[in-house]
Amino acid sequence: MKTLNRIFVYGTLKPGGRNYFLAKGVVHTDTAYLEGYDLVHFEPERYPAMVPGAGRVHGVVLTFKDIEAALPALDALEGLHLSPPEYERVTVTVHPSAQTVWTYVYVNQTRLAAGGVSVVAGGDWSLR
Repeated sequence: MKTLNRIFVYGTLKPGGRNYFLAKGVVHTDTAYLEGYDLVHFEPERYPAMVPGAGRVHGVVLTFKDIEAALPALDALEGLHLSPPEYERVTVTVHPSAQTVWTYVYVNQTRLAAGGVSVVAGGDWSLR
């Protein structure tokens, strides 16, 4: 199986976002969207999360020269190492290109059930 060198991002990791600097080695970006997920926003944390749902999430596919060098910092940002983890890195198919890429899906059900969680209408966090 070919190593995936792309990640679909939808929030602070997008170009111009406050955490984009962690995406070391990006060689190309493409706008894309993902079906079957909803985007939520957390307050007071001020960041988005993608969860399984019936909506569409808009974002950007980042293509890396060496994704293995970038993944430790990205996985750390997304809290994959926490117990319980905040996010899980999974493969998805983005549109309109039908590419298989990595993305981060929010999995901390305790935080989702707490206050300060709102659905992002239209699935585009940059328009919030």
